[in-house]
Amino acid sequence: MTDTAHPAVYQRIAANLLQQLDSGHYAPGSRLPSVRALAAEHDVNVLTALAAYRHLEQQQRVVARPRAGYFAALQPHPAPGSGQASPLPAAAALVDLKSRMSTLLQLGDERIRWQLHMAEASPTLYPSAELARRLQSTLTRQPGLIGAHLPGDIQRRLCHGLQRIASERGLSLPADGILPCHGITEGISLALRYLTRPGDTVAVETPVYFGLLQTLQGLGLKALEIPCTPDSGLSLEALEFALRHGPAVKCLVCVPHFQNPTGALMPDEHKKRLLQLASQYGLTLIEDDVFGDLYYGSERPTPMKAWDRHDQVIYCASFTKSYAPSLRLGWVAAGRHHAALAQLQASSTLTVSPLLQAVLADVLDSGDYQRTSARIRQQLASQMHATADAVMRHFPKGTRIRKPQGGMLLWVECPPQSDTTALLQAALADGISFAPGMAFSAEPRFGHCLRINCGQPFTPALEAAITTLGQRLATQLLQAR
Repeated sequence: MTDTAHPAVYQRIAANLLQQLDSGHYAPGSRLPSVRALAAEHDVNVLTALAAYRHLEQQQRVVARPRAGYFAALQPHPAPGSGQASPLPAAAALVDLKSRMSTLLQLGDERIRWQLHMAEASPTLYPSAELARRLQSTLTRQPGLIGAHLPGDIQRRLCHGLQRIASERGLSLPADGILPCHGITEGISLALRYLTRPGDTVAVETPVYFGLLQTLQGLGLKALEIPCTPDSGLSLEALEFALRHGPAVKCLVCVPHFQNPTGALMPDEHKKRLLQLASQYGLTLIEDDVFGDLYYGSERPTPMKAWDRHDQVIYCASFTKSYAPSLRLGWVAAGRHHAALAQLQASSTLTVSPLLQAVLADVLDSGDYQRTSARIRQQLASQMHATADAVMRHFPKGTRIRKPQGGMLLWVECPPQSDTTALLQAALADGISFAPGMAFSAEPRFGHCLRINCGQPFTPALEAAITTLGQRLATQLLQAR
């Protein structure tokens, strides 16, 4: 060994690596030599090699992944006409639970042409022009809605409209037992705030929507992850074992219809058995039905709440996926918990926009919601099948998927050696994003999986992007051998 502590040594090693990165010797997202291999290559000790990597990490040219090593990072590219743009987030930032949502939101950057990372459909699927006309008409007729609380007559009309929607789903609800809210996230948050205290344990599905994990963390709650499969959703056997032998669980949050991210649909007999388990163990269920109206078949799946006879279920629904994301409107049916949740809402968000509630009341009265959501789900079904078929054509052998029966999300299980976080870093250089599997658990799980949003119209250009993903993954697997 001819090692030395002089800074020039690690800087010289870093400069050599930088030259290889700039020349394309190491493609963005590819694995770099291990610290030990780098030290041996330059005849230095591992601390000097580590200093070289950390020097490049500070320059955002390499990314460290726990227990995986160092990877070539995506180099930032200037946005047109704006000088030097801020760099896109490194995929490794998704390791930190606190930064997952913000990191994925940043991937909505205009430099990413194919944004397949969020659970949202193309704006072209939604009735934008019709909503604009309704908003303008409502404001013209009732300009006072800009600065007023919701008039009682509109409030009653909206609640009766929501009551009709509930009845179509098999729910018998009093109109005064429905609480409008700011999308399904607020509904779930209100239920969690009411049912729990910091330090309590909440059962969730795994893989699980990363936004729910962040909500639990923000409330000081612990997540108990219960396995969920694309075949039938939440494992009732695993849940019962956890309830019998694990820590006390305050409540369970689950998505029985087209679960995020697996797309699983829970069979009716499982829903009824889950209600029995909840009764046996004194467990309150928070039912997230955000994707329920995006079913592909002839009949909408029936919520668990339809069989709830003892107010064990707090039912949360929304119009954000099935009608208009920007309205951010949802509703909660909480039974005996209604007054407590309404009081919590009044102490935090106070009220939901009177203008948007008035527009929604008109939409429900006109029947536009049913017509529009039917059109959206038909389009999503076509896009889902085309996207899933493309994945199976272009991804490496050993890739597994199960086509969901509704929703807009495709869960892809790549070959076991795959590293989809590193794949994302490489794909960003091609202008493609997706959600890597490790974002869907508080533990380092699902590293070989990824979630693709199927909300975009399927075109030859989109198929080319999926082909590129498959080629990137094949290259990664070859390098890992």
